[in-house]
Amino acid sequence: MRRLGWGVIAAIAVAVGLVAALPLRGTAAASPTIIYDDRGRVLASLFPQNRVPVTLAQVPPVMQHAVIDAEDRDFYVEFGINPRSILRAALVDLRAHRIIEGGSTIAQQLAKTLFLTPARTFARKAEELAYTLKLEATYSKPRILQMYLNAVYFGDGAYGIGAAAETYFGKPIQDITLPEAALLAGLIRAPETYDPYLHPQAARQVRGIVLDSMVAAGAITRAEGAAAAAQPLGVVAPRPKASSERSYLISYILGQVTAAHPDLAASIRRGGYRIFTTIDLSMQKAAEQDFARYMPPGKEGASGILQPEGALVAIDPQTGGIRAMIGGRGNPGDTFNRAVNAHRQPGSTFKAFLYAAVVSSGYTVVDRQLDSAVSYPGANGGVYRPTDYGSQPYLNKEVTVREALAISDNVVAIKWANLIGPERVIQVARRMGITSPLQPTLPLVLGAYSVTPLELADAYVPLANQGRAVAPWSIRAVVAPDGQPVPMPPPPKARQALSPGVAYIVTSLLESVLKQGTGRGLLPILDGRPAAGKTGTTDQQKDAWFVGYTTSLVTAVWVGDDHPQPMSNGYGSQLAGPVWAHFMADAERGTEISDWPQPGDVVTVKVSADDGLLPNPTSPIVPEVFLRGTAPTATSPILSKSAPPAPVGLPGDILNPPEAWPPPPLQPAGVAPVAQVPLE
Repeated sequence: MRRLGWGVIAAIAVAVGLVAALPLRGTAAASPTIIYDDRGRVLASLFPQNRVPVTLAQVPPVMQHAVIDAEDRDFYVEFGINPRSILRAALVDLRAHRIIEGGSTIAQQLAKTLFLTPARTFARKAEELAYTLKLEATYSKPRILQMYLNAVYFGDGAYGIGAAAETYFGKPIQDITLPEAALLAGLIRAPETYDPYLHPQAARQVRGIVLDSMVAAGAITRAEGAAAAAQPLGVVAPRPKASSERSYLISYILGQVTAAHPDLAASIRRGGYRIFTTIDLSMQKAAEQDFARYMPPGKEGASGILQPEGALVAIDPQTGGIRAMIGGRGNPGDTFNRAVNAHRQPGSTFKAFLYAAVVSSGYTVVDRQLDSAVSYPGANGGVYRPTDYGSQPYLNKEVTVREALAISDNVVAIKWANLIGPERVIQVARRMGITSPLQPTLPLVLGAYSVTPLELADAYVPLANQGRAVAPWSIRAVVAPDGQPVPMPPPPKARQALSPGVAYIVTSLLESVLKQGTGRGLLPILDGRPAAGKTGTTDQQKDAWFVGYTTSLVTAVWVGDDHPQPMSNGYGSQLAGPVWAHFMADAERGTEISDWPQPGDVVTVKVSADDGLLPNPTSPIVPEVFLRGTAPTATSPILSKSAPPAPVGLPGDILNPPEAWPPPPLQPAGVAPVAQVPLE
């Protein structure tokens, strides 16, 4: 026992000696953080900025209490380490065989920020504890708190509490009020998650959590906390920044890194990190060029930003890697990434999911629905009467699945949805990648429920990838200033969302959109490269979409006002289509042209163009694709010598009206206003 006691004393002495000898040297690198594309080319270099150092005497007590009560209630009584928190975190980490939970005090967070990389290893945790003890032995508690408040990152480019007060509230730190202090304290944990500009509801929630912590600590009364929680956020308008189309992409990449490592938010902007991405710089440049060139002319809106705005996102369907992203026009001061955060009705682009459900339910491309007047029970006891767009609300003829998707026929789409059930459509859409809220109503298939451009592009991936879905991702690797890799989530694995045959047949249908349908004016731009896609236009032309793909690239383009309102000539084929087509042509120029291989569960059968049955000797013949076992077996009874008819008729969208048929020119002189049909 005596020897054991002396051994413990010796170990403590050695540890104390090592901590005493530990140099307090910062590791902030003079070099910038550099973001690379998938071939090692530089996408962006990031330098630190926006820091306003303050003394602790300048920080109001309410601000100090907010930070301490939210981050480390025992700050003034502990020696840099909270044993209970460390023990709890250690048990979690040991069970997982890796570092998951930190149990960090303010001094520990300062040690991480000033001296260490964010690698989650047991060795790094030991270093963190050593530096924490060194800080506690060297500096007073007020000095540690002052250093922490000046070092921590608050988001939106603000380093330290002084810059944060100026950035979010336009005032010096001395003038910060209780609700403002609670919000700033709440931002420390995850500034991207609680950004009051992008996520105001989350910001209110975290402010409430901090206020509750202050009440529990006795810093404020329950009445004061309730009054502060009832106040508006009160943030000032974001400061204008020098923006560009690429700034949205860079913010997205940084957000993905800090989502995996929230404690990396400040240090990554101080410099020295290398971030390797899935982006292709050539494609990104093509996206920036074509977005700027082919977007409709803009007019300054109420917020001072040119409208209409837009977004583009391109994905490699084989890997799920994001290849290019545009989140807006790049107006100064604009930080809202529409490719990721704009939730808008997708219009007729949603019909791809409807017809994937139709084909997977055993129906074929030659099956027909009568485009004629029909009504269904509507909301609040009303009646829902879908119509096509234009002066002719119904074609009053049978329309095949291929024709219906090519001309974007609304009435036929609703009839198919009623036949197979909107629940079935939702099931297929979910499998393909749609994650936004959906309701099992018939207008679902006309694009009644909002999605984001990134989400929509991702959901088209299975169609381009033989039925396999792959979640989008962007970060290949992150290397810290000391050369050590920062652990990141592995690339997503593919999963079979559709059978290869269903994906092939729906792709064949979507090729008809470009060859004969609402997107046919775009096909010549692609120089003969096989492609498939779908136009989308929402009610009163408030949103214009084109989502399409080749074997190697899936791209979604959205155009619309940030505050939805009708656009002039606002068809998907006219506003979003040219951006999509020119980008696809430029992005894939010089690459091998390939077509989708016909899978084993698909057969090609010559059928009669009159009725889709096997041809008789007089039948006009067209080849069609079928899932094996669903091809017709009966012979057409129709005697005919006519050529196969071309698709005719007007499309229409209740939610997405003017997918005009035949398609209008890309640059029409004007479009006459049309009467809108109520949804229900």
